[in-house]
Amino acid sequence: MAEVYRAEQDLTGGIVRPVAVKVIRPEYSESSDFREMFLDEARTACTLSHPNIVHIYEVGESDDGLLYMAMELVSGETLATVNRTLRSHDERFSDEALFSIGILTCSALDAVHALKVESGHANLVHRDVSPHNLLLSTSGSLKLIDFGIAKAATNRNLTMPGVTKGKAGYFSPEQAMGKKLDGRSDLFSLGITLYKLASGGTPFDEHKNHAERHAALVRGQWQNLEDVYPGLPDGFYEVLRRSLGVKPEDRYQTAREMREALERAAFDAHLRIGQSSLMGYLDDDGEVTAEGGSRMSAFPGITAGPSITVRAPVTSPMATPQPQAQSVRGLPPQKHATERLPPPPPKEEGAGKRRAIMVSAFVLAVVLGVGATVALLGPGPEPLVVARPPPREPTKVVQPRVDPPREPPLMFAEPVKPPPPVEPAISASPIEVEVETPKVTPKPPTPKVPKQPKVVAAVKLPPEKADPPPPPPPPKDEPIPEGTGKLVISVGDNTARSVIFVQGEEWGAPPMNRKVSSGMYKVMVKLENGSQATFKAAVMPDKTTVLTLDPGSLRWSSRNQ
Repeated sequence: MAEVYRAEQDLTGGIVRPVAVKVIRPEYSESSDFREMFLDEARTACTLSHPNIVHIYEVGESDDGLLYMAMELVSGETLATVNRTLRSHDERFSDEALFSIGILTCSALDAVHALKVESGHANLVHRDVSPHNLLLSTSGSLKLIDFGIAKAATNRNLTMPGVTKGKAGYFSPEQAMGKKLDGRSDLFSLGITLYKLASGGTPFDEHKNHAERHAALVRGQWQNLEDVYPGLPDGFYEVLRRSLGVKPEDRYQTAREMREALERAAFDAHLRIGQSSLMGYLDDDGEVTAEGGSRMSAFPGITAGPSITVRAPVTSPMATPQPQAQSVRGLPPQKHATERLPPPPPKEEGAGKRRAIMVSAFVLAVVLGVGATVALLGPGPEPLVVARPPPREPTKVVQPRVDPPREPPLMFAEPVKPPPPVEPAISASPIEVEVETPKVTPKPPTPKVPKQPKVVAAVKLPPEKADPPPPPPPPKDEPIPEGTGKLVISVGDNTARSVIFVQGEEWGAPPMNRKVSSGMYKVMVKLENGSQATFKAAVMPDKTTVLTLDPGSLRWSSRNQ
């Protein structure tokens, strides 16, 4: 219902601020329903203030009656675009990135669901949580955008009963059936979003029509993520299983509860989660990186590598090799370098006994040393010394325990300096064996880094030398991804009188240039002489499909750019 432009806002003192301006389309500006929807979005978004929600600066109406919103301008791309580009280069989001996306989105939804107004709780539900409405910036921050269909108790333009609004494929079961929604519906959509970013597809991609997808959704008939894409931390799978409960009471009851579960799962998996987890996926211009950058865990064979030092794995006899994830459903094996904190070393058996023996030996040595010192000094003038029993022979019992070179190996285990041999009276202790055995700890072998395949996207040819061929149309059995593209239609030199029909609807005379939803389109042109020509074209997301008709031969040419 609106278009978004980049603009500059003039502030006081000649200060200029870059903004994004959302303007209602002229054909909808006269409709009271669309104006109310636009104002509901502005009314909802203006009351939210959170670092993971796009900020609204100003709402107004132009002189010609067009409503507009001036919003925070974020240099970046939606997660849908980033994920699609990663998959085209045989890459994926790292484990840290998946956890970070879930945690930051839960933080934003917690603010959305907890919004209060003067009359009380707003009961705000976003209703369109998907990769298309999560904006990733060049600095690694994540923003929830587009409250165009958000529903709150304060909205004047409420959806009629039985009407469903949202993005098909990310509906919750109650949303698909047109029931009353609360914040738990957004958590289900977030679970589908994480499923999509992890595996490359939603749980319902295998179904070919809406009826099958709807039936699978309301009955909970889909494969768990661990069966479709194994190799992720177990805690991540557990969070997704619960967030995708068919009944709302089976899911997390609040966004905060789901965020805390993700944080615990990341901690148990020894992952470092922070803003750096999402850095490096975009360059400074906000474009998805494919031939370089500072990405932490993705593109290990393309980028310069992590910006912080990753600790080497701890080598111990208890360590067991982890199974490597295998390719599932045609997806490539994981090549990301997920950064994990080393687990704590296992406790050595018998350490408590050895520590107790060492302490006892130390105390015994001190007592015997004091006694030996008194005995060596001999009797003094004090009557108490004369009254003592005859002194014992100090040379046989005391001297070996006073000897300083022999005591430190019993009190301090120094693996670098082996202790001297100990007399038989003390050698029965297991300490001697433990101290002498580890002499030099061998360094762990350097893991071999697999040779990374060459990436064609890293080579850029000048426009005048090579023009990349247009992408082939998608197979008939695979749906075209959701999104928005452009359809450009022209007829020869555009001097002939002709009329363009698209999907049976008259568009007017050529040339035509319109933004349309991605999909298949039937284009027909009627010429002045009564002849006509028909062509079917596929419009892909974020692409421009250019169709040209030769009026003499009635032959079409098409290209994508």
